Amino acid sequence: MPSDQDIALSHSEASRNSRSTGDDVGFRSEPPSRKSRSCCSFVTLLSIFATIGGFVFGYDIGVIGGVKDMEDFKKLFGEASNTSQLANGTTVQLNHTEWSVSAENQGWIVGSFSLGCLVGALIAGAVSDAMGRRIAILMGAVVFTVGAFVQAIAYFLWMVYLGRIVAGVGVGVFSMSVPVYNAEVSPAEQRGRLVSLNQLSITAGIMVSFLVNLACENYVHGWRISLALQCVFSLLLFFGMLVAPETPRFLMTKHQRIRALTVLNWIRSGQKKLIASDSDVNPAVLEEINSIAEELDQASSQGKPTWSELILTWSAAKRVLIGMWVQLFQQFTGMNVIMYYSTSIFGSIGVGPYVATAIVGIVNFLTTFGTLALVDRVGRKVLLLFGSVGMCVTPVLGGVVIAISGGKDNLSAANGYLVTLAICAFVFAFALTWGPVAWVVTSEMFPLRLRGKCVSVTTASNWIGNFAIAKFTPILLDKTVLDVQGTLFLMGACNLLAFFFILFSVPETKGRSLESMDDLFEKRSVIDSSDYKFYLSCGCFRECIHQQQYSELLDEPSDGDSSEPLASEKADAATVETRT
Repeated sequence: MPSDQDIALSHSEASRNSRSTGDDVGFRSEPPSRKSRSCCSFVTLLSIFATIGGFVFGYDIGVIGGVKDMEDFKKLFGEASNTSQLANGTTVQLNHTEWSVSAENQGWIVGSFSLGCLVGALIAGAVSDAMGRRIAILMGAVVFTVGAFVQAIAYFLWMVYLGRIVAGVGVGVFSMSVPVYNAEVSPAEQRGRLVSLNQLSITAGIMVSFLVNLACENYVHGWRISLALQCVFSLLLFFGMLVAPETPRFLMTKHQRIRALTVLNWIRSGQKKLIASDSDVNPAVLEEINSIAEELDQASSQGKPTWSELILTWSAAKRVLIGMWVQLFQQFTGMNVIMYYSTSIFGSIGVGPYVATAIVGIVNFLTTFGTLALVDRVGRKVLLLFGSVGMCVTPVLGGVVIAISGGKDNLSAANGYLVTLAICAFVFAFALTWGPVAWVVTSEMFPLRLRGKCVSVTTASNWIGNFAIAKFTPILLDKTVLDVQGTLFLMGACNLLAFFFILFSVPETKGRSLESMDDLFEKRSVIDSSDYKFYLSCGCFRECIHQQQYSELLDEPSDGDSSEPLASEKADAATVETRT
């Protein structure tokens, strides 16, 4: 019987031959068969189970914004006051008592969750690499359930903090493990959509939490009901993942080739059967497992992965740096300013806070479906660029409406609705682009050998940004600091920076196998701008994208690909070159 190395070499040769006929990675030469549709359905089912973690994540993000503004919560954890401060700093006497949670305590109530997520994301890498992606998700579900229960029964502020931190640890594990799990069970041509399911699930959780808060706001213990429902969803995740398989890539790292073949054959064919040898699977499955084996063999020749490699090895450090900034910019877009403090913002501009927040949640959820259709067709980079433009313009428009009205206290009802519309447009742009696509990019850009550690670090950077947003937004929204319009202007400026970062730093990963990412990132420096000279010279974004795509076809073939581009591709590329 041939050795694993012989099999790997033969299928590597077969892969090169297939590419020479134009059947390259990410391109399908014939319609999908019934078996491939079965594969799609089963992999999608697996991804949906895993992304319940995203639902729990989104529910917790959305629920706390409404909970902290419920009257019973404010009476239990807030302070009473008979005065109010106007925008010009003047203090006026009220004829009734108002309860409120201080900006400092609001920041810690929301931000303590992010600190827990930071811890969870950091430990998730070690757990995921040692015990598996599936086990990491299961452990996260247990930890989150405990934290959610403590929040729901809290009678002291320290109990709220403790529950938020513990729940955050669980969500931190989800936020790192679920995208990696989905990326590793997905075929390359479907990976963008299936990893994006996690963001769709997050937006579904946010929407449901907004609707639950709307239903519970007038009940005495409504905030406890909102928080307790989290336990139901996390337990559903736990029992769902009990029957899900581990990823083939993780099994290969543990030298469990037969189990990996069994699982890969299962998720590609939709049929669960015991595999005894390589001859029991079809060539496509065998080629994929050999591709993973080749990458692992190359990685093993470099020794055991260490944390220091993420800093001292330029190839890894470059990608980690890019991934960290992608995740930080996802937070600095300002989306969680809206998610965490929407009831406060809408209430301050004279719009029904819980109704408007529910509308934002619905827009956020429905728009994410568009990403599932676009991410594997249009590409990751194009979506991120267009999203940055949309999220730069829309908050600025909202801020301008408030500014020309003389401040939020002077907004007419019509202008209040205009600001709400601008915020909804901002949420639309985020949900279509940065929301899901940032997670897609950071889940697929790292080598298998370092993937757990790299994704752990990049996810941790997301939570650092999340904590900063959660902690300091109440201060920025204060009338004496930036107020609502100033915060909106700041969001626009951050998105302008995000546009240029993506333009110069992030390559297109659409249609690339996970094993081919090394070549893609090796051929670009962090600040390489050579692909965008035409865009910078004449401002034609469409031609810029064409130039980038044809440059990849002509100048950056996959390893071992000695074939010439098609004549039509050469002609189109020559047209773009002539225009430049």
